[in-house]
Amino acid sequence: MSVLLFWAAFVFLFYTFIGYPISLYLIDRYHDKKTSGNIQGDVLETDYRPDVEVILIVRNVEQIIQKKIQSLLSLNYPKDKLSILIVSDQSEDNTVNLIENLKNPRIRCIDNKHKSSKSACLNQAIEQSSAEILLMTDARQTHEPESLNYLVRHFTNTEIGAVSGELVLLDPETNQFAQGMDAYWRYEKFIRNLESKISSVPGVTGAIYAMRRADYQNIPDQTLLDDVLIPMKMIMAGKKVLFENKAIAYDIPSDDAAREKIRKTRTLAGNWQLIEFQPQLLNPLKNKIWWQFVSHKMLRLLAPFYLLTIFFMSLYASDNSYYKLAFVLQLLGYTIIGLAYFSPVVRKLPLVSMAQSFMTLMWFTTLGFWSFITRQHLTIWK
Repeated sequence: MSVLLFWAAFVFLFYTFIGYPISLYLIDRYHDKKTSGNIQGDVLETDYRPDVEVILIVRNVEQIIQKKIQSLLSLNYPKDKLSILIVSDQSEDNTVNLIENLKNPRIRCIDNKHKSSKSACLNQAIEQSSAEILLMTDARQTHEPESLNYLVRHFTNTEIGAVSGELVLLDPETNQFAQGMDAYWRYEKFIRNLESKISSVPGVTGAIYAMRRADYQNIPDQTLLDDVLIPMKMIMAGKKVLFENKAIAYDIPSDDAAREKIRKTRTLAGNWQLIEFQPQLLNPLKNKIWWQFVSHKMLRLLAPFYLLTIFFMSLYASDNSYYKLAFVLQLLGYTIIGLAYFSPVVRKLPLVSMAQSFMTLMWFTTLGFWSFITRQHLTIWK
């Protein structure tokens, strides 16, 4: 039994992080591109310019709100077709005053006096918008000027409900593209590109995505992952959700380890919450991208359990020399990764930094599950 569990966990772990991307690649290679709904190349449609309203939910962002608004106003899009709707959720600083002092007729600000939640504010804002297309974003990021055009061009296809842009992390010291762009983001981009070509992506980048307002369905006020639940509701209603890597938002990675831990844990708890709110996501008869959703979103949540199973089952089967070797190699690997947290020298060894990042993610995944079952994840603002 220990041997069977060992290999079952190993196969699931391999499939989750390696087998699934390979499967996407092989399917895309032989997939009929005419059915994907994607627009290829750099050419932008020039005759389709629908009304677009930016939806921005904020709380206590006085230090960055002016830069954000300037970035949005700098988008290369007809001024008479672009407006901004900001909902301030009980900001206690000078956020609202800074927005109102701009006295820009293209900007509306709703000042909620009682703290709610980001998801509740999204429902509120979208209900008050009349634009055909909504550009969803967060307060921190700036935008490539052509990003909105690259998103909007896809909506000439009425099958498209939403289009995700790409988040690019900048080097905080040089404010340029980081030379060693985080491997996780490259990996995610690879997967999302393939999912988009084949059918739809099971989630969008909250920092930058556009959607057809008429396709929006309200989400529960307690929703943690609005950027997954919103597009998945559209997909289950028969729409497609694409990924556009030329629509770019820029951000600087946080160097606050404690804050990043809270953010990641909350996000991973949100994946479990998706099933609580929308159990049909696990029904292949109702979720037409069931395979992508389960492979991309759900199996990753079980990865720490795969690792634990592999470790302990190789220990129990250690009377066999092959499983004894597997146990020793795991023990050695975990020891090196543990040392990397305290030694910069060890951390610089080949592949150690990547392995350390992976194990950190596994720890956050475990905390996310614990946060969900203990209901600690219900904090309405990060």
